[in-house]
Amino acid sequence: MPARKQFTFVVHGARADRAELKQTVSWVRDRGHAVEVCITWNAGDAEVYAARAADRGTDVVIACGGDGTLNEVVNGLDGRETPLGVVPLGTANDFARQTGIPEDADHAMDVILRRKPVRIDTASMNGRRFLNVSTGGVGAEATQQTPSDAKAALGPLAYAITAVRMLAAGSPDRHATFQSEGFGLDVDFLAFAVGSARETGGGNMMTPDASVTDGLLDLCVIETMSRRDFARLSLAVKKGEHLGLPGVHYAQLPWLKVTSTEPLSVNLDGEGVQAPVCDYRARRADLLVHLLHLPGMEA
Repeated sequence: MPARKQFTFVVHGARADRAELKQTVSWVRDRGHAVEVCITWNAGDAEVYAARAADRGTDVVIACGGDGTLNEVVNGLDGRETPLGVVPLGTANDFARQTGIPEDADHAMDVILRRKPVRIDTASMNGRRFLNVSTGGVGAEATQQTPSDAKAALGPLAYAITAVRMLAAGSPDRHATFQSEGFGLDVDFLAFAVGSARETGGGNMMTPDASVTDGLLDLCVIETMSRRDFARLSLAVKKGEHLGLPGVHYAQLPWLKVTSTEPLSVNLDGEGVQAPVCDYRARRADLLVHLLHLPGMEA
């Protein structure tokens, strides 16, 4: 009989009444495991719950929500060796999709029960850890401005609709300097992405060559261009086929400093922040996580 384990479910408050999640919790308890359920109501709750659970010795902290909940849990586990589990209940679920974690809660729990955790890279911006991709410019602003009811009704399409509306209304000039070891770029831009993994915004492959095991950040910068040109380029970005196209800069770097005279709108796994200077760092093999496969590898 499998060893009895302690699982801590950190559940986004808006998802706490999901029938499939309740069923999964009951099913895990019926198998003889100890389960603690922590429901979040305010920003930062998931980070606190994850840290407390890890410090009490729980075997796995399970993020039940979207990429924002996952981001908070990852930060709560910073500096701790407690493995992460994921039950994806959000809008985009970018990390879960590219690592093969099923959308069905029971099947996602199977990954946690049957797969040993593996060690992957994360990254940080100004000291705050992120798991997937950090974006700036149009993509970040669209994520922040998309209403919750639109996300609930339309899913990832809601982000694209918001971005199109922003471009149609005319967007302000954005300028930044991107610096790293042996790399420098001073440019007007529409969007940039810094990826530890590959997908953001509901499946857009902004950083298609990123790996969660190479200890590097993947940087993609899209220069300012006409709305028509950007619309065409967006189709290539969705598939990860934009590298080498006009107006696209791409590099793989151990660290990156982004500087602007105006505060930059940036998101980390969907969580928005503003900062005039963004100091990105790759963090090699500093997270244990239950998943089916690494991005870019067959399941």
